[in-house]
Amino acid sequence: MKLYESAENNGRKAVKTSLTEQAYKLLRKEIVECAMLPGHEFTELDIAERLSMSKTPVREALMRLQFEGMVRAYPRRGYMVEPVKVSDINEIFDMRQIVEAGATELAVVRASDKELEQLASLSASVPDDIYRANPDRANEINNRFHELIAQAAHNARLHRSVLQLLNELERFFYIEARSEVAYPDIHATHADIVGAMKDRDVARARSAITDHIEGTRAVLLKAVLTARHATPLWIG
Repeated sequence: MKLYESAENNGRKAVKTSLTEQAYKLLRKEIVECAMLPGHEFTELDIAERLSMSKTPVREALMRLQFEGMVRAYPRRGYMVEPVKVSDINEIFDMRQIVEAGATELAVVRASDKELEQLASLSASVPDDIYRANPDRANEINNRFHELIAQAAHNARLHRSVLQLLNELERFFYIEARSEVAYPDIHATHADIVGAMKDRDVARARSAITDHIEGTRAVLLKAVLTARHATPLWIG
């Protein structure tokens, strides 16, 4: 009897976990892609009815999203998608400068020829127009490119730090990709970074990754501040 009850309880937990995971992934995707706009308010019941789920897995999914800083809870009122904060953008990009520039320096010295060829292949696979035409694909390749640099540094802790930053950056990537703001005329590309790495030029590679990150920061900040006029709740 106890064994049966244990198996039954485990089965219920598995279904519950699965529904929680489904709700989490769906909501996170909508928030990241701005289908649920920053500042949007909602309740557990709104989401549960829309996803045809009970409120329990939705509540658990929202707890995870709160922990990640994507939603904010208001007692007896509901939730709000976290507004985009300029301070968050600057903190993330400050960290990218420190972590990714360091990873690039190490990768120039430590990367194998095969790893450099992988980076070159990735850098050639995303033409500029794909960022607006297919942001999902562009985001996937962009993240893989930056992760490969960290892997080529052959430092597991550095790799984990870069992955965390890319995860936090994801929502901002979609805002940037949908923006009409142009990049600076002189802006280091992925190809420029790879070129310097293949030449084993530490100083040039560091300069390229730094310029690349700063160009992205400038475009994103301008895009977010432009959006403020159309949707004031975007900015926290």
